[in-house]
Amino acid sequence: MILHALARWSPLALGAVVLACSPTRVRRTVVPPSQASTLDQKSPYLKAHLRTGYVYVLASWQVDSSGTLVTGRGSLLTPNRAVESEGEFRLPVDSVALFETNLLHRGGAVTALSVMTGVTAAVTAVCIADPKTCFGSCPTFYVDDGAGRFLHAEGFSASVAPALEAVDVDALYRARVTGREFQLHLRNEALETHVIRYADLLAVPRPRDGRVFLTPEGRFRPATQVRAAARCTSAAGDCLQAVASFDGRERTSLADSLDLATRETIDLEFDSVVSGDLGLVITSRQSLMSTYLLYQTLAYLGTYAPAALAALSTGAHAARERVGGIGRLLGKIEVLVLDPAGGWVPAGTAGETGPLAPDTKVVPLPRTDGRRVRVRLQLTRGLWRIDYLALAHLGAPLQPVRLPPAHVDRGGQNDSAALRALVDTGKSLVTLPGDAYDLGYRLPPHPERYELFLESRGYYLEWMRREWLAEENLALAAQILLDPAGAVRMLAPAFKRREPELERLFWNSRYVRQ
Repeated sequence: MILHALARWSPLALGAVVLACSPTRVRRTVVPPSQASTLDQKSPYLKAHLRTGYVYVLASWQVDSSGTLVTGRGSLLTPNRAVESEGEFRLPVDSVALFETNLLHRGGAVTALSVMTGVTAAVTAVCIADPKTCFGSCPTFYVDDGAGRFLHAEGFSASVAPALEAVDVDALYRARVTGREFQLHLRNEALETHVIRYADLLAVPRPRDGRVFLTPEGRFRPATQVRAAARCTSAAGDCLQAVASFDGRERTSLADSLDLATRETIDLEFDSVVSGDLGLVITSRQSLMSTYLLYQTLAYLGTYAPAALAALSTGAHAARERVGGIGRLLGKIEVLVLDPAGGWVPAGTAGETGPLAPDTKVVPLPRTDGRRVRVRLQLTRGLWRIDYLALAHLGAPLQPVRLPPAHVDRGGQNDSAALRALVDTGKSLVTLPGDAYDLGYRLPPHPERYELFLESRGYYLEWMRREWLAEENLALAAQILLDPAGAVRMLAPAFKRREPELERLFWNSRYVRQ
């Protein structure tokens, strides 16, 4: 999410961006090709977004009387927003996925944008009534688990700009393999543009009577003797039943009403443990706290959000890599182990950005010789939903077999262009709201002997919701990004008012329905 990305800016870099944005105010409107005749001719700039990810930026343009042809002079930008060519262009309207107009006030144009203003009519009534509950997603991947399609993964959740493009690996823990042909269902379910470099399966040999888990550092570890905890306790009481199995029944908590960064503790005990290399298996996803804070940040940035996000791509690498802000303040799930001397020893952290799909990781633990293993989790209250906690004996790291898609279907028809986009290193699959693809893979012989993971790479562009713009307040935006500790205290009461209904409203405002 953008909070984790923007939190990596230094205060100086962010302050420069906010101040530099102040002379320019931009009103953006997105128009589908079928409504090209309604484009605002007063806009000195027109952006024509192609399905390939390329964008025409025209500084002098017009639409013919029939509404079928756009002509103008300008530049053609690649998906990474590098200039491909310049000159006069003639664009058939039916070759364009979306048009975007820009009306400028007191300043010049920002052409390398990461945010677009979505069409209000495309958002459900729930989202319009409360914009902070608007559904948002990264690329979502569904897998058949035997009972139907299950949301198994959301790709590169924190990659909100081209400069933040990243690789994401997700365990397909509940996938049901019935033969060598395997299918993933890919969707763009929100008001976003997704740029997907690739979506490969990683097949890892599975030990007999065991599983394979990924460590936070990216190693595949075979696991045997996987066991649930004997006891699970927290300040809220017993939590054992909620975390005993990967079944969708999650252990949750409520945020603090005065400070959203308030921490809590979960204690686990495992009995009759045989000594060896042990790891704690954690299946979790975030609550909607981070999504709410993301949307509030965008709302406060308002018309300056495009320039702020564009600066992620143009700013200094050192500034973008600094860790801080709300992402660091809220943190991940910290894992500690009780040593024989009675002290708690840090073992590692787990937990990915994103509220949609559960993520499973294993955190290797310091070696212990005791028959009873005690583990403590420290995490931000109200931020994490934990579905599964278990202890496992770990083997030496394994190497996966990489499997790119063998075929791609769209709407029941073979889509060779989409396949080329996913397997050609020089191309990308660009999806827009409502797009859906079936990705087919050919598994190795004896596929039941393999654990499957999805490795995806790319980034996505969040669209602004028009309703957010009414809250534009650069002073509060600066507080969120420069004083995160003070900001989460300031926002706690507003979040707490929404917290009881936030999950239900979020899912009911989904832009694309299956």
